[in-house]
Amino acid sequence: MKMHARVAVSLWLLLTSACGHANSVSPEIALAKTEAPTGPHTVVVFATASLREPFEALARRYETDHPGAKVDLHLDGGAQLFAQCNGGATVDVLAIGDSSLMSRFASGALLASSSPTELARNRLAMAVAAGNPKKIETLQDLARADVRTVLGNRSSSIGRHSRWVLSRRQIVIAPVLETNTAAAALATVQAGEADAAIVYATSFRSALGVMVVPLPEADNTPVLYSISVARGAAEPLGAKAFRSLALSEVGQGILQTSGFLPIGSKAP
Repeated sequence: MKMHARVAVSLWLLLTSACGHANSVSPEIALAKTEAPTGPHTVVVFATASLREPFEALARRYETDHPGAKVDLHLDGGAQLFAQCNGGATVDVLAIGDSSLMSRFASGALLASSSPTELARNRLAMAVAAGNPKKIETLQDLARADVRTVLGNRSSSIGRHSRWVLSRRQIVIAPVLETNTAAAALATVQAGEADAAIVYATSFRSALGVMVVPLPEADNTPVLYSISVARGAAEPLGAKAFRSLALSEVGQGILQTSGFLPIGSKAP
């Protein structure tokens, strides 16, 4: 492994180790605002699909704060974003909801040195049809023969998080469908093609035809979102300014309004 890749991995391991303690990571709220480029410029942001609502709001705020600026926002499953970056796609900022996947970005030398940091946290929940006709109340219910369950595929962030909580209870599920994102899993339940799905707690905002069945803390897992400037960003000043916005008091407020938990949070 090249030296810069080893350094990136070491930095990321240090970050994720620190993030395991609720009070050990401080957002960059207190830091001076990073100055963006003056005049027209474009910041290319790759973000995991579950960040759609807050990142669309962050993009609008950035463009308002910097006349002439444009945020080119790409939203997809984390694995798909990784494949695009590995394939040479132009990207300035990366925001991912899976620390194990973010470590792959780091080991691939795709992140700027000293840039990866925690952005927010989330939790998992079960989505069921409105009225919960199958009376699904626990994770164990998802293994019932009469329940059609959809999960994220094994390469996706939501798929890894889902299988982690299922494995802790030694629950084995044969999903009727596997999807790339939590949003796609939720849409399957909305369409009546499945009875239940494991998604993020934030997936339900503005969702119709479904209801949430919360997972108790003992059955849940913290979903750690992180953000970084990309190594070799074409618009480095804009990338740093967008990252700074996301970590600022304004940006953190946008994320929490969208249902995300604060940096370092352990409880729902």
